[in-house]
Amino acid sequence: MRFSFKNKKKSLADKELEVEEIFLDSLLKKKESEDEISERKLEFPIRRRAFFLLFLFGTFLLLLLLGFSFNLQIKEHQKFETLAKKNKFINMKIKAERGVIYDRNMEQLVFNKVRFDVAVKKSELPANQQKQEAILGKIAEILQENLENLKRKISQTSQDLVILSENLSHRDLILIETKIDNLPGIKIKKRTQRFYQGDGTLSHILGYLGKISTEDLKKLDGDYGLGDYVGKEGLERWYEEVLAEKKGVLEIKRDAEGREISRKIVREPQSGQSLVLTLDLPLQKKIASVLQEIFDEVGSQAGAAVALNPQNGEILALVSLPTFDNNLFARGITKEDLKKLNEDKRKPQLNRVIGGNYPVGSTIKPLIAAAALEEGIISEREKLYCPLELCLEHKYTKELKCYPDWKFHGWSDVKKAIAESVNPFFYMVGGGYLRPKGIDERLPKKFDGLGVAKIKEYLQLFGWGEKTGIDLPGEVSGRIPDPEWKESYFADRPRAEQIWYLGDTYNLAIGQGYILVTPLQVATAFSAVVNGGKLLVPKIVKGNLEIKKEIPISQENLEIVKEGMRQAVSSPGGSAVMLNSLPVKAAAKTGTAQTPRKNVYHNWITVFAPYENPEILLTVVIENVKGTRIAAQKAAKEILEWYFQR
Repeated sequence: MRFSFKNKKKSLADKELEVEEIFLDSLLKKKESEDEISERKLEFPIRRRAFFLLFLFGTFLLLLLLGFSFNLQIKEHQKFETLAKKNKFINMKIKAERGVIYDRNMEQLVFNKVRFDVAVKKSELPANQQKQEAILGKIAEILQENLENLKRKISQTSQDLVILSENLSHRDLILIETKIDNLPGIKIKKRTQRFYQGDGTLSHILGYLGKISTEDLKKLDGDYGLGDYVGKEGLERWYEEVLAEKKGVLEIKRDAEGREISRKIVREPQSGQSLVLTLDLPLQKKIASVLQEIFDEVGSQAGAAVALNPQNGEILALVSLPTFDNNLFARGITKEDLKKLNEDKRKPQLNRVIGGNYPVGSTIKPLIAAAALEEGIISEREKLYCPLELCLEHKYTKELKCYPDWKFHGWSDVKKAIAESVNPFFYMVGGGYLRPKGIDERLPKKFDGLGVAKIKEYLQLFGWGEKTGIDLPGEVSGRIPDPEWKESYFADRPRAEQIWYLGDTYNLAIGQGYILVTPLQVATAFSAVVNGGKLLVPKIVKGNLEIKKEIPISQENLEIVKEGMRQAVSSPGGSAVMLNSLPVKAAAKTGTAQTPRKNVYHNWITVFAPYENPEILLTVVIENVKGTRIAAQKAAKEILEWYFQR
């Protein structure tokens, strides 16, 4: 049978199509089209703008990564290396002892005593509030302290380590030590407490320690931290850098989990250096006891004395009364005790030897005499007639103004004027004199004195009006008045009170009026008279001789002054004749300085001995003595008798 394709085609065309076939046919065509497209498009090209943005973002991320890497690895390498080491190493300070202090005979004056404090480290307390209270409750029970007080101490400070109680008793220390393993956060802190010898006799010299302040931390050089103790007054303060210990460093190495691996001492601790003083402790105690006896006798409450070697400036004794107990500060003074000290009208914390400003009275006269001799105002043998009172004619009113003496002296040369403390003599050589009409013709008609400018110049040569330079804090400069000072000082007063009058010069010439000096300034000035004109820097710690200046006054004139002071002791009319019974020859000058209170005076004396080769110069001032009682002179006699007979 013969098959024909045409017939076949025709038969298919003639056949009727179903709806499903039409739908399937369209799906097949669509699928064929998609397959053909996908075969032709194996890659899809990215648009140029999208590609550029992607490139910029990637570059930015890379640069940012490089920047962080540079900062960490290069710029802050040292910082992070240090932080890493801190995590790895702990440096602990190793304390040593503070230097101690001895007198000239190696008698120990300052001691280091061990004490224990109990403290809490807040960061090591349990986080649970009840457990914290339980721990603090046990400590409060041992210390017999109120729990709320302990909690208040902790809350009132931002520091991690808080001292709960200082200077534990032996009982409390043992009780806490036996329980400390079960008291997390509680620490026993060992520290050294200073102890000072002498019942306060040495308080103004030695000073005391106190907790370091933020101001101290800024000023002091050294390895100090909060909680350390530093010198606050006296030698403890002046020689802080010498006495202070040099702390050691203990390096503790830890692993990543904080466990200790090893310990190594990086720097050995060094104890502070000790001081050897020029001070003679027995003499110091003797002067203090004698002064107190004199106070009780004359009704005084305060005074001062200083003894030194006039050849080298070494301080042998320095006493200021009343005194205070510096061990109160060493133990940690209470608010009540501090308030009591601060409110004491006698000012026991004031070191009167270097910080007490006094009118000096007639003690000034040997220095005025030295100036007058050097300037040729008066000669050794020249005499001036000295009445009971020296009268002048007032410049404006023409009335007589008279300046009295304490007794009649008559004709006086410079030695007698020093020995008998003749006021009219020093009025004339200090301020000059012009005799009014009708006045005793034995008085000079016209006499040219030094004048206020020359008086001030010479007093400054002797070191008055400036600090002596002693190695103690708290020294004052004193005051030498002159016309410029008076005008400035009384600027808010009427003009008449600002003017400098001849009477002011007269007062200055006998140590009255506006002049103020310290006992140490008096002692150093007279040392220069004694040693031939060398003004020395006084020292209380042994060291080299230090000459502040050479005073341009001839040896002959200084010798005349010394002879006048010797006559004050040896002459029957001398003002210090009481000292003539001493076991050695002495020379002296007394002084009675007026105070604002009527018939109340500051009583002075300066004395040196032995006269031929002086080894001690003693200056004493006793405050507010009623009347002209001999107080300072009596004290000097008793002190020097003991000194030369011991």
